[in-house]
Amino acid sequence: MQNKIALITGAASGIGAATTRRLVGEGVRVLAVDIDRENLESLAAELGAAVHPHRADMALREEVEGAVAAALTHFGGLDILVNNAGIGSFGRAGELDPEEWRRVMAVDLDAVFLASRAALPHLVARRGCIVNTASISGMGADYAFTAYNTAKAAVINLTRAMAIDYARDGVRVNAVSPGYIDTPLVSGMPDSITHGFVSRIPMARAGRPEEIAAVIRFLASEEASYLTGQNLAVDGGITAHTGQPDIPRILADLTETTP
Repeated sequence: MQNKIALITGAASGIGAATTRRLVGEGVRVLAVDIDRENLESLAAELGAAVHPHRADMALREEVEGAVAAALTHFGGLDILVNNAGIGSFGRAGELDPEEWRRVMAVDLDAVFLASRAALPHLVARRGCIVNTASISGMGADYAFTAYNTAKAAVINLTRAMAIDYARDGVRVNAVSPGYIDTPLVSGMPDSITHGFVSRIPMARAGRPEEIAAVIRFLASEEASYLTGQNLAVDGGITAHTGQPDIPRILADLTETTP
């Protein structure tokens, strides 16, 4: 990974910040992109000259494309694109504001396409790679997460489409699908909702951003040289579960409550 150049979106916090730290630790120079200028600059100050902060709103085409141009201008090339920026949404289809739908699609899906489109000629030239942050919410449906479910499902299939189209050009494209991760995106949830998520995870805990960063680092490295078009769920085992009741636990609880 030494002397590689990466562009990471959504880099100011959570998975993006953890990935920036991990790649910089591997000798990668990073154009760190986010709409949050303050946290972005704090990250750059922490990590030094290997990180160049670049503020961009990923809902705007010109700013997405401008971020790719900034990486080329500042570092002179591009080897790794990590499409990580994302926003959440809550609402059933019949109640969802079309403007909210459009904003989620713009940030979570369109930006992945636009950044990849702008970066691909340069990635082809250097036989680089793309890693997209999808979600297990793109692998199935959640109650009242209509826009987010739809966008992340599309990111997974966009990953596959780009992977097969660019495989012979030497560009690998993969996705990572996190489960419930302890990031700012979920930190404001009430305890009852947090418990609802964690209680369904076989490993019985939230994931850490660093655990997702480790998988992104793997996918971006030569260790994954024969891996493309894949979506890796990093979720503590939740997608391995059918959703059926935990019968041993129910029986144990019955035994404990029976006089």
